[in-house]
Amino acid sequence: MIECTDLENKVIRKLKIFQDPAPEVHIEFTDGTIFSASLNVNVSIDAKRIRDEGGEPVVVAEYIPAP
Repeated sequence: MIECTDLENKVIRKLKIFQDPAPEVHIEFTDGTIFSASLNVNVSIDAKRIRDEGGEPVVVAEYIPAP
C-alpha cells in the first residue's frame, strides 16, 4: 500500500485516466500540482531442476537468467 497523506483535502481540478501504453491516472489539483499513478508489471521466470524421490522434492540446480 502507498499512502499519500499530503494529498488529503486538496481540491481536484481535473482527473484523467489513460489506458495505453500502460494504465495511468493523473489528478490535477487547483494548486497547480499533479498526482500521477501508473501500473507497472514485471514478469519473471524461476527455473530449477528438482529430484523427487518420494519425499520432499530436492532442488538439484537453479538457473539464473542471462544479463
